[in-house]
Amino acid sequence: MHMTLLFLVHFYIFWFVPITGNISLYGSPNCNEEKQKYYGCKDFHRNPYLKVFYLVLCIYLFLSAMQIKFGLPIMKMPSSVLQYNDNLFAYSMANVYQALPFIVEIRCLIDFSFANTSLDIFQFWELYQANFDMYNGKNGNIYYF
Repeated sequence: MHMTLLFLVHFYIFWFVPITGNISLYGSPNCNEEKQKYYGCKDFHRNPYLKVFYLVLCIYLFLSAMQIKFGLPIMKMPSSVLQYNDNLFAYSMANVYQALPFIVEIRCLIDFSFANTSLDIFQFWELYQANFDMYNGKNGNIYYF
């Protein structure tokens, strides 16, 4: 998938955008030198927006390649600080975190992607939910202790 994305990005920036942009501006795939000062040019070497876009995509591809190479560090204790605190504030913040749309799902998907597990994604989600339910049970009954 990463190699496909790399190919498609280069195809889009160096071939598709310059040719279709210049065809829509000038009716030919090359820039018209006389009209260029009025309309600009979609060639990569003359268009600063394409250069910035390419730089951002190269940084993204580099960071994702490093993430694939080294993995995502999963540190359960530091990354789940609220789960290990037994006070009302931590309990409230954990419930707010759980209520935010798609945050927990994305976190669970990222943890699943980089965890060494034989569980499938749905079992991993159930494991997360069971841990969260036990945390709620522990902190919801803290005043009984």
